Amino acid sequence: MEHKKELEDLNKKSLEKFDEYLRTKANLDKEHHEKLNAAKNKWQSSWTDFMDVLMYLEKLEI
Repeated sequence: MEHKKELEDLNKKSLEKFDEYLRTKANLDKEHHEKLNAAKNKWQSSWTDFMDVLMYLEKLEI
């Protein structure tokens, strides 16, 4: 499952870039910071759902 590994690497890099971006925006007010963290959490949740679907499809051998 080389594709799965590549997707995991891409996700990791995306999260690193997001964290770098947050560090550059240290002057954000609390509301914006909370919105960005909520978006990051939603991204992680969606990523987990996506990986679950891939594993399910892999089991079905589609």
